[in-house]
Amino acid sequence: MNADDYLQKRIDDQIKWLSSSSSKNQQWFKKLRAAEIVMGCAIAYLVSHAELMPIQVLTGAMGVAVATIGGLLSLYRFQEKWIEYRVTAESLKREKFFFLTGTAPYDVDDRFQTLVTRVEAIRAAENVQWAESTAAKKEAGDDGTASLPAPQSSKTAT
Repeated sequence: MNADDYLQKRIDDQIKWLSSSSSKNQQWFKKLRAAEIVMGCAIAYLVSHAELMPIQVLTGAMGVAVATIGGLLSLYRFQEKWIEYRVTAESLKREKFFFLTGTAPYDVDDRFQTLVTRVEAIRAAENVQWAESTAAKKEAGDDGTASLPAPQSSKTAT
């Protein structure tokens, strides 16, 4: 694979995907958080008129909606993904521009190998971060499954 193919297939495609995913996660986060804030404030106002049955039902439903939104924000981690994807995309862009301009560390003879090494390190770090995040969520039971205790050894200490 030559430098042009690598730039297009490995870097540009990733930057495009990461930027798009970052934007989508940012939009979801902001929409859900705004709805949560508005409904939370509305509940505080409506409680002062809670003697009317329709308002009691409405405030109850809004309370459920606020709790649901909070759960969705926690489950899908829109804000964290938005930031992680943006950071990775910007790191890849930085490496690409340094490479294209011959700026250090790409001011050497084996600059393509340096690019590949550095880009793959960025991608590997992203994968490690994802794996750690996923493992932490499983331990906390945030993936919808209950955490099971570690199996105990059948041997007893002597």
